[in-house]
Amino acid sequence: MKRIVPALALLLCSLLLSGQQMQQAMDMTGTICNSKCVSQDSARSVCDINCNDKSGDAVFVDDNGKVTKIANPDKVKGYMGKHVKAKCKMMKDTGEMWLDSLSIHG
Repeated sequence: MKRIVPALALLLCSLLLSGQQMQQAMDMTGTICNSKCVSQDSARSVCDINCNDKSGDAVFVDDNGKVTKIANPDKVKGYMGKHVKAKCKMMKDTGEMWLDSLSIHG
């Protein structure tokens, strides 16, 4: 029993700290893209949906042209080049986006 209490306290502290590294969930719309397929169109970034390069990282290009790296790229399989609505959290320590859910958006 004496060993369990410190282990539980350590687990609780790590969960609290990891929870503080992400902001609250928000809804965003944009395009899932390969980072090698992002180009600049005037002052904003856009995804070239005809690009076939697969060597880059998975990124989210929001409707305002801001590019954010996706922290859990396995979540976007089948969504590359698609305009989506995403429920996501921004990771404060890395600036990456953690995707909770995706759906095709109009």
